[in-house]
Amino acid sequence: MINKIAVITTLLILACIGLLMAIAFHFYGKTVSQEKALSSLTEQKNEAEFITQSQALSVGIFNEISGATLNEQKNNQAASQQRQTVIKTLLETAPCAVVSVPAAANDSLLSHYNAVRQDTRDANTGQSAGAVRPLTSTR
Repeated sequence: MINKIAVITTLLILACIGLLMAIAFHFYGKTVSQEKALSSLTEQKNEAEFITQSQALSVGIFNEISGATLNEQKNNQAASQQRQTVIKTLLETAPCAVVSVPAAANDSLLSHYNAVRQDTRDANTGQSAGAVRPLTSTR
């Protein structure tokens, strides 16, 4: 009888050990699969953060460029209004039908033309516009 109890106890202990091993392998497999999923999700999160940062950088660069362009347009408009005022004052004092364009107005427009042509040499339009020679006064 003691022999039967020892055998049954041994079998029960072995069954418990087998059951514990099965449970351990089951949870180990789940841990490995969740680790792979977590790794994949972390990689996707990093890619999404990189894309978001790249877009934010692009928007920032665009805003800087548009701000600089807007400032340049305002400066050009202010300079143009000053030139218009100077030319109008000069033309108001000179009789238009008898005298040619006053030299001061001509020189102002000529220097502005040459400055604009000088600035456009650095522009990259994808095609060559050829060399534009500066105009000289025809007095």
